[in-house]
Amino acid sequence: MSSALKATSPQPLPRRRQFQLLKALALEAGWRHLALLSGLSTLNSLLDIAGLGLAITLLLGSGSAANAGPLIGGFPIAASLGLLVGLILLRGLIQAQVDIHRERLRSGFTDRLRQQLLHQVFEASSAQLDRLGRGELLALLMADINRTALSLDQAVRMGQSLLAMGIYLASVVLVGRATAWPLLLALLATTAAALLQRSGSWGLGRIQSRLNAALQRTVGDGLHGLKALRAATAEGWLLQRFAQETAEGRWLLRERVRRRASFNAWRDTLVVAVAGLGMLLQGETLTAELLTTTLVLAYRASASLSTVVQARRLCLGNLPGYEALRQRRGQLIPRQDEASDLTIADGTLATLSAARWSQLRWHTSSDENALHLNANGLVAITGPSGSGKTTLLDRICGLLHEEDSHWDVSCNAERWRLSGLAGAQQMHQLIAYAPQNAVLFEASLRDNLLLGAACPEDAIETWLQRLGLTHLLQRPGGLNAALALAQDPFSGGEIHRLGLIRAWLRDKPVEVLDEPTAFLDAGAAEQVRAVIRERARQRLMLISSHDPELLDQADRVIVVSVTPASPPAAAPAQIL
Repeated sequence: MSSALKATSPQPLPRRRQFQLLKALALEAGWRHLALLSGLSTLNSLLDIAGLGLAITLLLGSGSAANAGPLIGGFPIAASLGLLVGLILLRGLIQAQVDIHRERLRSGFTDRLRQQLLHQVFEASSAQLDRLGRGELLALLMADINRTALSLDQAVRMGQSLLAMGIYLASVVLVGRATAWPLLLALLATTAAALLQRSGSWGLGRIQSRLNAALQRTVGDGLHGLKALRAATAEGWLLQRFAQETAEGRWLLRERVRRRASFNAWRDTLVVAVAGLGMLLQGETLTAELLTTTLVLAYRASASLSTVVQARRLCLGNLPGYEALRQRRGQLIPRQDEASDLTIADGTLATLSAARWSQLRWHTSSDENALHLNANGLVAITGPSGSGKTTLLDRICGLLHEEDSHWDVSCNAERWRLSGLAGAQQMHQLIAYAPQNAVLFEASLRDNLLLGAACPEDAIETWLQRLGLTHLLQRPGGLNAALALAQDPFSGGEIHRLGLIRAWLRDKPVEVLDEPTAFLDAGAAEQVRAVIRERARQRLMLISSHDPELLDQADRVIVVSVTPASPPAAAPAQIL
């Protein structure tokens, strides 16, 4: 083994913590679904035992085929064969239902968990999302949930196998008490063998963990130190190191397959041999039917035990993913101190119009950078690149540092105070925002523009015509055609105009546009300016821009400057 494998392997979760996580996992999956699966699995095992007993009796106790006399409880051979076929068919149908409900449980749990997490992500503050990062969120929604679903599936599989093993053992006792103790002896032997296999597999698992960590370090070091490797012409050294570690990985895979195949080869032989020898040594008279039935049930119980061991290993091995999932979910829960001191009912702001509200004031907790905005008109924010124009717009819209943002909305003699995350959610009903870098989704053109909102089709077509995007309507399928972004990329100007249309279709009393004429040619820019002039008569238009023509037509210009003592990225916005 390479010295790279000497790293410390990850420690398994304590047994008490494993039990707590499994209990929490069962609660999230739903006891009703688990109880249904248990019932179906029990019925499946009972039908299996009935079919085995009937088949063995038919094979060993029927005598001559010409004998049509009673066979089982007065049933003739033909009836017994028909009963056996019916049992096999019924068991197949029950087994299909077990598989369907098990998959339904896993997929339903996965889908429900992803929906809940996405809801938490959308409801979380920007500070919480920044702490996690995009990579952590992606791991949370994909890898951790997949590992959790696998752990749940294997836990269900383990429970089914334990239930089946118990039923098979109970059946042996009912069939013949004299055969019970040899079977138990055989299962004890198999259990010992399975534990030995588990200990060996655990050793290989620790080697696998160390090997994966070593490979990750080697690749990471190579990418991080690429410049140094090239300068020293040491690329071959790193490639040799990587080849050695991958060779060890291939050896490990072959060894695990070899051990698993060897165990499976002699496991069943051990059970049948020990059980059969025990029954022969006890010296009691055993019928062929009883002996065969006992050995078959012993084989079934042994296979169930093996499944339990394998499912337990996979279940516990993926539980750390569920642990990480729970920890990250906890970080997405909005803190109590981010709650709003909201004094208005939900939906009130959505009904506000330019004729009803008069002034909007945004400020921080320290009351720095307070900004007063009137209901109508065009307010432009300008300043050098990196001065914080976009940051300021994001904060006014409740998209950044919500916990430190406050809004006061004046309407006649009333003044509504909003703050924190809940306040930001209310402000989203009042504001339509078009960011500088709009994003398109793999959906239809209609869905990209509306994003779930309701709007007449003729209004969409009017806006597309007004901004020179009528060629998009001529695509096969028109508004309902999915945007194949990889095969049919859009220009920066087209995406930008679609982002503006997306905001204007919402028709909110406050519209915030970040660099509305960026990425546009002269003709398209003039079309956008004309729309802004028109809409500024009916609502507040708050824009950031370097466009001199837009600044000239603004009713008010706010200049944001960079504090000289601070780097541009960290400088607070200074409103002049």
